[in-house]
Amino acid sequence: MKFAPDETRFEFRIFAPDLSSVRDALAAMAQGNQLPESRETYIVTRLNIESNVKIRGGRLQVKTLQARRGLLDQWARPLDAEFPVSVADIENIVLPALGLDLEIGERGALVESALLALLGDQHALATIVVVKQRTLYDTADCVAEFTHLTIGDDAIETVAIEAADPLAAEALMQKIGIADTQNDSYAEFLQRRLFQT
Repeated sequence: MKFAPDETRFEFRIFAPDLSSVRDALAAMAQGNQLPESRETYIVTRLNIESNVKIRGGRLQVKTLQARRGLLDQWARPLDAEFPVSVADIENIVLPALGLDLEIGERGALVESALLALLGDQHALATIVVVKQRTLYDTADCVAEFTHLTIGDDAIETVAIEAADPLAAEALMQKIGIADTQNDSYAEFLQRRLFQT
């Protein structure tokens, strides 16, 4: 299934050292589509867990948490822009998502390195590079993702369910045996990794 760019999505995600049993359950339901390896830079804030800001493939992407429904998070995607990104978008979308209230004081747009330099001066933020090997499973009502992550020297796996309809997401969670686990977004997972002592 395809999501419209401005469509909110209900998402459930788990992280663990080994999620092969969940991957096998997904593979029994739908054919997997393995995507090229990606190297993504997450900009993580210690100020909230309601935003997900990252750089992937020369694009700046922002997700913001809109609501929670049971175990599911409902995310909107207010920005998915190719660099250079306008100062207006950075001031009006990116910085508020990170919990910051800053005026950059210039017009125009910022390239990736300029944005990272600007945010690197903020003590509430940190960046982290995540290498992903993703396989997508389209079950008609949902998109499921199995991903092998490399973060520094550590390897971990994550599985996510995304759907426009929360009931479809909950049904798939039951089918693959993860409905009794805790939802854990990238924002929460990376914040713990970077900021908890």
